[in-house]
Amino acid sequence: MEAYAQWKGWEESGFGRFSECEARYYRWHVNRAVAGGAPRRVLEIGFGNGSFLGFGRLRGWEMTGVEISPELRARAERAGFRVAADIDSLTGLAPFDLLVMFDVLEHVEADQLIAFMHKLRGLITGDGAILLRVPNGDSPFGGRHQHGDLTHRVMIGEIMLQQVAAGCGLRVVATGESHWKAQQHEPPGVRAWWRYRLRKFFNRALGFAYYGGTVDLSTNLVAVLRPLPA
Repeated sequence: MEAYAQWKGWEESGFGRFSECEARYYRWHVNRAVAGGAPRRVLEIGFGNGSFLGFGRLRGWEMTGVEISPELRARAERAGFRVAADIDSLTGLAPFDLLVMFDVLEHVEADQLIAFMHKLRGLITGDGAILLRVPNGDSPFGGRHQHGDLTHRVMIGEIMLQQVAAGCGLRVVATGESHWKAQQHEPPGVRAWWRYRLRKFFNRALGFAYYGGTVDLSTNLVAVLRPLPA
């Protein structure tokens, strides 16, 4: 899609930059993905305007990015990052300790999901992790994200994600958005605490009413996947 960066409002002057809220959000999810450890080699698929690349580099991680947009790849190269146009060209650089995809998997056609994830499985270490985020197919509130972009192809819920993972030697080990103290677009405070508690209440109440248990109704589904034991 031409002019995608312009449509998203991504200026090159902001490439690799991130806010304090984003830093808390990234830190929370990475800590969960790596069980409190510190990844050394990190790959991001679909890095956009590079906020996570910048976050990782500031922490001393060896960052590599994949992006189909020539414009965004050029920005990343000018900022000193190692980049590639597709995952097939990463064979010589693998394996990575952590692979990150924020808002990427929904761009893949449904009949290609397992094959795509199988390739990603081959890019991480045996004890590595994949951290991903997609519009939440289990929630009526995920539709705003899913249907707000012409390039989105599939809406994914937790059960579908487990099916995809099982088909390519992976397992889902954690799901759910970050704690109220680590929201991506809201600083910690009374407002964030109340919004978080209200969402938790509705997750339990509506989940019980319709499914007999708690269901995550967040706008996004965030998950951590790890390789199945050999």
